Formats: sequence, structure tokens, C-alpha cells
Amino acid sequence: MTTEKATVAVVGSYNHGLTMSVPDIPVPGETVLGSDFEEGVGGKGSNQAVAAARLGADATFVGRIGDDRFGDDAVALWDEAGVDAAVERVPGEHTGVGFVVVEQSGENAIAVAPGANAHLDGEAVRAERQAIADAAESGAATDADAGAPSTEVVLNPAPARELPAEILSDVDVLTPNRTEANMLLGHPPDAERDPAALARELLERGPSAVVLTLGADGALVVTGEQETRVPPADVDVVDTTGAGDAFNAGFAVARGEGASLVEAAAFGCRAGGLACTAYEVVPALPEREAVDRLAGESQ
Repeated sequence: MTTEKATVAVVGSYNHGLTMSVPDIPVPGETVLGSDFEEGVGGKGSNQAVAAARLGADATFVGRIGDDRFGDDAVALWDEAGVDAAVERVPGEHTGVGFVVVEQSGENAIAVAPGANAHLDGEAVRAERQAIADAAESGAATDADAGAPSTEVVLNPAPARELPAEILSDVDVLTPNRTEANMLLGHPPDAERDPAALARELLERGPSAVVLTLGADGALVVTGEQETRVPPADVDVVDTTGAGDAFNAGFAVARGEGASLVEAAAFGCRAGGLACTAYEVVPALPEREAVDRLAGESQ
């Protein structure tokens, strides 16, 4: 990677998080007793912007929040994290809320009420086009159709749904996990499909590259010319909730610094792994020094 500072623009969601620890994730109709309730800031887009800033990038977040106390918390977060917030408040709408239950193994289940996030449509994104283009002028943008010639568009398709080919054809790098990849292709979310086959099928839909995240198995980088497995970080897992956000931020930051796809995926795996070593998402998002130190320890 070069020493040039990355510039990352994220278009996505902010959700205020309500998290509870449980012995086991409940099945439909079951009530379980939880503990360790926490309330805090979150949302995949916001998390990725904060993570990118902690990893040393100039980070911009484009989104929507409500005119409520949860929105106030979001603004305070971005100010503290050094994230440039190109954000509007939506009158009469609540800020997005996410409910997270985390079981003892570290696995989690999440339900989200989007609220103001639902007002961030294509027209709203185009209205922020200049802010995105300015922020991403020399780097990578995540979750955005930024449209600038110097911009690499990285789409993290979460929550996943089937997308038309014209959208995927505008994506440089698609970064789903296995569940999201299945859903993008119209398969059941838990379908047992070979990761390489999934990635190849997605590649045929239009993106230039697919980086399939595999949780404890690392990641798989697939292009028309290569297929490379990237090992996971060697860490003690406590809570996997923010791993994907940290991975995507790390990947985008590394790409903005000139890393290859495989190098960026490895950097993302280290960032994602470290995010699993503590509870809650934002407090667990790693600083750059910790990711670089982990790289040195693994050599």
C-alpha cells in the first residue's frame, strides 16, 4: 500500500442500536431472559464511515436521521469520530433503530426499523453527488453510486435483496457474505452452495470483482482472472456484530491507499477480526495501530 491517505465516502444507514445478551437466540414463539442490555449508536453505513475514519481515512457519511434524541446522538458520534456528515434530518420521522440479540457463542440476530433511512432514495443521493465526488476524488467509496471517474464503487449489499443487472454492472467490487450472496442470486438465505460458485455466479451479473466474506473462514476474492482465499484473523471472538462493517471499511481504506484486491481483503479481515474481540459495534471498531500491529504479529 502507498502512504497516500485514503478518502472514503459511505452512503448508507444510521440506526440507534439496542443490544441484549441471551443464552440462545430465541426461536419463533419463544421468550428468553437476557442480560447486559446496552443502548448505542450504529447502522451499517455509519459504522463503516466511523471505522474508515479510525483506520486513517478522510471519511464522509451520506444519510438521513430523524429529528429526535437518537439523531442527536448520531451527530455527536460523527463529530467525535471526525466523520464529515452530509446528513439531513427528516421532520416527523424517527431515526432508524436496530434491535440486536447476541448469544454466548458471539452469534447474533438483528431486526431494524429504518425510519428516516427510508428517505435516502436515488434522488437524495444524486443531490449529494458533489459531496460524494469531492470526498472520493482520490480514493474508494462504499455503498455509493458516486459516478466520479476516479471513484471505485464498492457495494456492500446489506440488507440483501435481488438487484437488477444495470445496478450490478456499475459496481467495481461487490462484498456480500454468504447469506447475502444467496439472496442476491434468488437462492434461500441458508442454501449450502460452494463459495467459489456463488462468487462466480455473482461476477456474471456485472461487477468487476466479488469479495465474498466467509466469517471464521476469511474471505474469497474472485475476478475474471483470479480466485484467491484470504485467511481470517487469529483473534478471540466475543461478538461478531460489527465484523462485516469493519471488514468493508478496512477493504475500502486499503484500496484507497493503493492495495490490491487481495491485500485489501486481508486488511479487511484483520479489521473485521479485531471488531469481534469486544462487545458492541462502535466501541469495538479498531484503530489503525491495532490493525497494523495484528499484521505484524501474523507474519
